[in-house]
Amino acid sequence: MTVPASSANIGPGFDCLAVALDLPFHLDVEEPFGAATELDEQHPAATAFRAAGGSGPLFSETSIPPGKGLGFSGSARVAGLAAASLQQSGAIRFPDLLSQSGKLEGHFDNVAASIYGSITATTGTSVVRLLCPPTLDVVVWIPEGKTSTNASRTRLPSSVSFETASQALARSTVLAAAIASCDLAAIRECCVDDLHQPTRLAAQPDSALAIQAALDNGAWGAWLSGSGPTIAAFVEDDTADAVRAALPSSGHSKLLKVAQCGIAVS
Repeated sequence: MTVPASSANIGPGFDCLAVALDLPFHLDVEEPFGAATELDEQHPAATAFRAAGGSGPLFSETSIPPGKGLGFSGSARVAGLAAASLQQSGAIRFPDLLSQSGKLEGHFDNVAASIYGSITATTGTSVVRLLCPPTLDVVVWIPEGKTSTNASRTRLPSSVSFETASQALARSTVLAAAIASCDLAAIRECCVDDLHQPTRLAAQPDSALAIQAALDNGAWGAWLSGSGPTIAAFVEDDTADAVRAALPSSGHSKLLKVAQCGIAVS
């Protein structure tokens, strides 16, 4: 089974808008495949698998770095729950998978993208899958440090002004429409956040520099991936190299395709 990584909180889409990335988490049940290694019982895939009644050893292989804001725990939990469902019933019930994995993860944006692929908007109970504009890839810039999502959330403000909330709603609405209609200029204009990024970027100054560098060198939108410290940016072929060259030396970058398909079983 293969589940893609994800980058959540695209622009103003805090806790609801995410993109699946072609950086896979592979999970095998009972027999390893390729370079997969056996998981311990504390691994998020294993805890999800056991919680859903799965039995037998688990083996995995992945290039998703944990603690970086690229949906490692979300993809692992999706894989574990899906594997248990297949083992017990021979099928994956997608609404149940979204509900269960979102509750384990604590939010639904990452897991929705990993389950369904492409770009997803979710409320937790419903999901709309948007086709990513076909010319766009994603550059991710990954610094050395890690971020705890739970710890990062405790530093977020408990309330925002009516004006800030209203603007976030407007931007997120237009951003989703811009993605659906391939309006790159509108994507760039609306891929801005005032809800969580200012607080988080104050503690991650290199990530703030990376976002600005990406935008200054041709990205069609850039955001703090999840709670960071990774940043992600939409790019086209003719700007990808310039964006990557401009990013801070305190991290490394990858050029990734959008994973058009979510969870896959083989």
